[in-house]
Amino acid sequence: MNMRRLLPIGSKDRATVNYSMLSQFKPANIFRFFCLSLRRDEYYYVHTTLEELKRTTGDKSLNDFNKQFKEFLNIKPYYEDNGFVFKTRRNIYRVPPMEPECVTFSNNIIWIDLEAAHIGFFMQLVLISKFANIELTRPNITKLIHMDSKTYDKYTSALLGEELLSIKEGKLILKGKE
Repeated sequence: MNMRRLLPIGSKDRATVNYSMLSQFKPANIFRFFCLSLRRDEYYYVHTTLEELKRTTGDKSLNDFNKQFKEFLNIKPYYEDNGFVFKTRRNIYRVPPMEPECVTFSNNIIWIDLEAAHIGFFMQLVLISKFANIELTRPNITKLIHMDSKTYDKYTSALLGEELLSIKEGKLILKGKE
């Protein structure tokens, strides 16, 4: 797959994903949120452009990212004077603080050679395994995160290929290193 991702200078080495996000966003957006969180400052603000976020996530397009996260991240635009005739449009994102039910992931997860949606699905599985109190079976997972079986099979096979999980007696077993 050879995903090309760049981690910006000054990024944090870890970021958290809250369990409350699980059913609000699709897997790709959970991974995008994580990548955005890596750039937060000590006040949980992120000053960036969507182009910079695309380089971190490896995505070709981030259509509707701001629209989908508008209320969750309290997004405000601003313009930076860069010495050119036109100022650069940037956004200030307010990342919500950690909740009691959250999982912290290392920034090393961005180097896994999978699409954003597959890594986001893995993050969802970790959250489910820690806080949902259900067995990691297809019916339970698809019902909880509102995913169809075909997409579940596609994401699961990608994670099996990267040896991030295994299946035993119809149940998923997570194998992440961190």
